[in-house]
Amino acid sequence: MGRHSGGHAGRITAAVIAGVILVAGGGAWAAGSILGDDGDGTSQGDTTASSTTPTASSTASDSTTASPSAPASASPSADEAAAERARASCTAQVRAAEAVATAVAGSATHWKQHTDAYLAKTSGRITLEQTKKIYADSKAFGLADEKAVAATTKAFTATGAACGDAAKVVPADAGVTACTARLKALDAVRTTGTKVQNEWSAHMRMMANKAHTDGGQYHQTWLKAVSDAQKSIPAHAKAAAAVAQAPACA
Repeated sequence: MGRHSGGHAGRITAAVIAGVILVAGGGAWAAGSILGDDGDGTSQGDTTASSTTPTASSTASDSTTASPSAPASASPSADEAAAERARASCTAQVRAAEAVATAVAGSATHWKQHTDAYLAKTSGRITLEQTKKIYADSKAFGLADEKAVAATTKAFTATGAACGDAAKVVPADAGVTACTARLKALDAVRTTGTKVQNEWSAHMRMMANKAHTDGGQYHQTWLKAVSDAQKSIPAHAKAAAAVAQAPACA
């Protein structure tokens, strides 16, 4: 009985020890589980993997953020377009004035040749035959001179007040300022040149009607025309020379 009881007690003791070991092991596992829990149902290892591996959502977001935006439209504003039109109109007006200047230069050349021939003859520097030849040569250009001045003047008049208007649209524009200054110089050429052309045209009409005009009256009118030319032609030449000092109009 005593041996049996002792054996039974030994088995009980062994079972108790084993239970303690299991409990101790379970406690260790439980402690490990508690330490590994991050509060959202994932393990510490899962958290590390999640923080180092980008998700599809974050990748898509980054891609969207990195995409460059479309460039803004570069079309000119209404003000810029108006300024450009103003500059172009002013430049066109100066070109028209240049054409008038070229036309009246031809008239001045031929009218000067015509009147200078008379002065050269009366001073004895050339013969009557030479004088008549100069008269005929210069007269041959008369009608063409008249038409050229009329056509270019008409074209210039059609430009209106282009440069004046442009100066109001873009008052500080260097190009318009330069063109306006050049136009002012060309206006003087046009004014003085037109006077020369009027004298030249009047004499051509007089020559055309010579057969129907009193000889004495014809001669007196001619002398006055020669005298007037000594003022109008130099005035035109002075104005034309001043254009060379005016700024260019691009």
